[in-house]
Amino acid sequence: MMDTTRNSSKGKSPMPIFEALNALAIKQRGNRPMILLDVDDTLIDCRHRKHMVFQNFLKLDWVRDRWPEEAKILATLERKSVHYRVHDNLRLLNIADKSFADTLFQFWLKNYFSYPYLVQDIAFPGAVDFVHTCRAMGIAIVYLTARDMPSMGQATYDALAKIGFPVTGDDIHYVLKPSMVISDHAFKLAALDDIARIGEVIAALENELPNLNAMAHRFPDALVYWRNTLYAPDP
Repeated sequence: MMDTTRNSSKGKSPMPIFEALNALAIKQRGNRPMILLDVDDTLIDCRHRKHMVFQNFLKLDWVRDRWPEEAKILATLERKSVHYRVHDNLRLLNIADKSFADTLFQFWLKNYFSYPYLVQDIAFPGAVDFVHTCRAMGIAIVYLTARDMPSMGQATYDALAKIGFPVTGDDIHYVLKPSMVISDHAFKLAALDDIARIGEVIAALENELPNLNAMAHRFPDALVYWRNTLYAPDP
């Protein structure tokens, strides 16, 4: 099972999550019970994609030629140590060259959200089994993500399918931003009312606390679980 922390009780063992979900699913069976699942850094371990971008940047001959020392240091960064923001990783490694940082960031910005990288996403251990178990209980799956539909929709579907998440059926729903310029939090906040019209939200998993707090406020009877992974340091 995924390591999931209940609300803000960081470090404590969560309540038996499947027992709690099953009880609510049975209680709400006539009302279409649903679980809201964020994707990035909740189901998907985005450290893998960030690390892949960094490594591919370092494969460029001109990068190694221009910044040999910085490239050598960045190459030592392990996937498990990857931080949320690009510049956080450079500070961690004491890389201070601004031109190197800016060039890496532009390379990251161009590639991180692109199809070739998104379809190589990997899930956190236990995430796929968790979602399938919820579905087997009769809980509809709502992938609520701040990815935008025009540029990331197909890659999101293809990556989830490739990894093994359930992706088709009347009980599978995708809620993505219509445009990437919309703020992530504003989008998710507005989406909650639309989601409420589909069925009864009985649980939510999310790594960003402002989003999770909004879900808890909108669905006070739901179980809300904080995925204590990577998250914005200054939301």
